[in-house]
Amino acid sequence: MAPERYKEYEHILVAVDCIIFGFHKNELKLLLIKRDFEPEKGKWSLMGGFLDDDESLDEAAQRILKTLTGLHDIYLDQLHSFGDVDRDPVERTISVAYYAL
Repeated sequence: MAPERYKEYEHILVAVDCIIFGFHKNELKLLLIKRDFEPEKGKWSLMGGFLDDDESLDEAAQRILKTLTGLHDIYLDQLHSFGDVDRDPVERTISVAYYAL
């Protein structure tokens, strides 16, 4: 159980996004998926998901990539974190982006 002092902080979600680049006929391409949930349901999006309590950021990135594409054992590198207060319209979310080529 968390110490009492931690209970005063609000719940903040941690998301992991995967940015996957590839080449097709000598053109650089970006792998996108269609969102199947709100907000922005039906729109093209980067692949992403939320961090589980029992995994590292790196493990989450691999899990998300495998779940959404079937790809596994892909080298992913952490690119940047995004934490603007109003970046997610639903709930405060910090997003950590990973990329692969």
